[in-house]
Amino acid sequence: MAKLLERDLIPKQNRIKQGSTLVTAAIYLFVGITALITLYPFILIFSNSISNPIECAANSIWLLPKGFSLKAYAQILNNDTIGRTFLNSVFYTVTITFLSVMNAVFAGYSLSVSGLFGRKYIVIFIMIPMFFSAGLIPTFITISRYGMFNTLWAIILPQIVSVWNIILARTYIHGLPGALKEAAIIDGASDFDVIFRIVIPLSKPIIAVLSLYTALGVWNQWFNFLVYTPTLDDWHPLQMFLAKMLIWGNMNAVLKLEGNVDPELIKNKLLFAAVNSQLKYAVIMVSSIPIIMVYPFVQKYFIQGALLGSLKE
Repeated sequence: MAKLLERDLIPKQNRIKQGSTLVTAAIYLFVGITALITLYPFILIFSNSISNPIECAANSIWLLPKGFSLKAYAQILNNDTIGRTFLNSVFYTVTITFLSVMNAVFAGYSLSVSGLFGRKYIVIFIMIPMFFSAGLIPTFITISRYGMFNTLWAIILPQIVSVWNIILARTYIHGLPGALKEAAIIDGASDFDVIFRIVIPLSKPIIAVLSLYTALGVWNQWFNFLVYTPTLDDWHPLQMFLAKMLIWGNMNAVLKLEGNVDPELIKNKLLFAAVNSQLKYAVIMVSSIPIIMVYPFVQKYFIQGALLGSLKE
């Protein structure tokens, strides 16, 4: 009866019709168009990477492949430089992600302890770099004066501390049941026991989210290598190789392909130039697929991770 009275009080023109076919169709149409717009660049790059090299060089592909050729992928498999840069990217991604996430968990646990002296002021202090950045030149001067320029430390050390990750980890850990931590401490557990036996097992959602965010940022990074390690070519990542290729526009300026390609391609200068042009699309695909494959494993944690961000005391 109460529901009927409540419904009668709402004007008919202001009521929302539940289960409307028109609204459902409009939502599906909007989502479908958005998905197509999002997927179009990826489909275009993939189509160019497997099409006939001549068609790719002529920029005649707009959606579906024209012809079929895997010569660009064969070039990648046969080239030592691309393989080395790929392994370098894996090394940086795994190393920096592990150190950054572990540092966030340890710092987040410390800042979640209610008895920590000056906790609020420490949180405010570490949040200052989130809003005020020193900039490129002061950072470059600092790295140079510490003797890290042109070394791997210039890439790894500045990235193992992420204030945003610490804040997210601290917010999540602060929301864990305090009785579990108190019971463990009463039983004689140390802080390290609490972290490894209680906090980390219960913090898998936030660890997965932080790992993905950090890994994605590190995997796509190339500018820091250009600035801080300009001559360490053997330690440059795949994205740095791709940036050089796209900026310079000439594969021969990045590496010498003549020693690693099919002699028939060298004889056919036009086909060699076409494959050379197509190679950038294949490299983009190779650099994108690994990080895309990670998404399905942590997708279920996205919503929970997206809700974190507020500071609670």
